[in-house]
Amino acid sequence: GIPYRDCLKEDYTFGYPAQFETIGLESNACRERAALFNMSYFGKFYLSGPDAQAAVDYLCCSNVRKGPGSTVYTNMLNKDGGSETDLTVSHIEPCPQTGHDRFYIAAGGSSSHRDMCHVLNVIDDKSFDCNLVDHSADYGMLSLQGPESRNILEKLCSTNFSNSAFPFSSHQLVEIAGHQVRAMRLTFVGELGWELHIPSSCLVTVYEAVMEAGKDVGLVDAGYRAIDALSSEKGYKHWHEDVRPDTTPLEAGMAWLVNPKLKTEVDFLGRDALVQQKKKGLKKRLVCFKVESPVPLVTLETIYRDGEIVGYIRRSAYGYSVGSNVGWGYVEHPEKVTLDWVKSGTYQVECMGEKYDAVASLQAPFDPKNLRIKGEYEEYSRIHGDAGRKVSQSKSV
Repeated sequence: GIPYRDCLKEDYTFGYPAQFETIGLESNACRERAALFNMSYFGKFYLSGPDAQAAVDYLCCSNVRKGPGSTVYTNMLNKDGGSETDLTVSHIEPCPQTGHDRFYIAAGGSSSHRDMCHVLNVIDDKSFDCNLVDHSADYGMLSLQGPESRNILEKLCSTNFSNSAFPFSSHQLVEIAGHQVRAMRLTFVGELGWELHIPSSCLVTVYEAVMEAGKDVGLVDAGYRAIDALSSEKGYKHWHEDVRPDTTPLEAGMAWLVNPKLKTEVDFLGRDALVQQKKKGLKKRLVCFKVESPVPLVTLETIYRDGEIVGYIRRSAYGYSVGSNVGWGYVEHPEKVTLDWVKSGTYQVECMGEKYDAVASLQAPFDPKNLRIKGEYEEYSRIHGDAGRKVSQSKSV
């Protein structure tokens, strides 16, 4: 094989990388057919005990009182309302030994140890009677995404994967290739799809079965660069870039994540800060920028509004479905950043010493109505035309 150091040389460029078209093919396959992503590096934890429900209620800014079978995407906040974690919490079967509530937490692998420490610190601070156990090495995770994902899974097992029987943000135990797998209907790319949480001992067997079942519909392996492209144009957030301990869900355009819980009496860490922020208004907001530039955005590019510097790009990727660079960055104002202020400005992004016109938006450029994650592809096509777009041309490397 090629030494890793030689492979890296292809990335040593300020232009589009040598893998640009390959990433595009993987992205388009996900939009048009199906793609399988190996996400086994994720952290996976069991939280259980007499106070397990109370603990997740206090830790999570979203409503996690949805009962067994539910899976909730949420952030865990600090006292200032900043996002300390970005993960999913699934209410699974009771602990077989004690009968106590049990929750399965899946967190991005790059921050999973940090997430674990945050949870343990809060449990200790609040004296919750529960335990967090790390099972990251015991399970792998494959994410099957795309219009054909349901058809592929229905070939593999007898489970009903319809919208009514298997709604979004839910999970079930299913059998694939003779092995028990926890399937979660989730997506980080904006498509109909399921995460498959698989015991490590049978991960390869299940992987091979899924690939075989998807062979006739064009299922492909896809990598993390494709995930970056797909998630950026869909507006899904990366912890440490889009959301961080110094940004709140309200500033990140994720009011939908916290508003339902703020309408209840359930206390959670960071609640008071969010209540105050809603009253006072926001001094910064996360905004999406479509930028037509001959070179890629690499983050930290300066954002100009009407010729004045207002922020910088936090995260970027080329969006193959929208045909342009997609950057996300916070714009700031010393008094208040209103929606009208954001929409009324003329924007440019400085890249490699040149300023390029940018189209600003408070919503994602791809499928803002979330039709595709519901499996409503015919309705999406009626509104937008073709479901996917091919890579139009090669970029300079």
